[in-house]
Amino acid sequence: MNNHHMTTSCMLGCSQMSSRVLIVDPDACTGCRACMVACSSIKERVHGLKQARLWIQKKEVTCSSVPVVCRQCTNAPCESVCPTGAILRNPETGAYVVISNECTGCEECVRACPFGVITVRKGLAVKCDLCEGDPECAKTCTPGAIKYVDSVTEDSKEK
Repeated sequence: MNNHHMTTSCMLGCSQMSSRVLIVDPDACTGCRACMVACSSIKERVHGLKQARLWIQKKEVTCSSVPVVCRQCTNAPCESVCPTGAILRNPETGAYVVISNECTGCEECVRACPFGVITVRKGLAVKCDLCEGDPECAKTCTPGAIKYVDSVTEDSKEK
């Protein structure tokens, strides 16, 4: 069974699917970009901002900063537009991941992402994979602007 069939079947009712998500508190962000450095250090093995899989939006008018992270959308546009099926949800972490040997670097996912957090480097799409369930950005964000928390569903809100 290939990765696509295994992951797709889990997406339709796998009890192992993680229910944790990254959330952002714009009021807590100081704009320090420690999250970006941590991301690029862990994922790309370089200490730089351009290689991070998230970014900080600076709002000059209000002198504020907001972390922009992959939201691992329920109906992810990046997954649905990928012509090769190279973006799939990881059943253990709940993150959409890029299957590198299936990605052609066509940039359809880049254009489809409403948050601008997918890039193509060296012919492959690059996006947040939640650091395999232990996101470095959230661990590094001392002001608490990025947190990795249990998700709240509509069903759990009613109880």
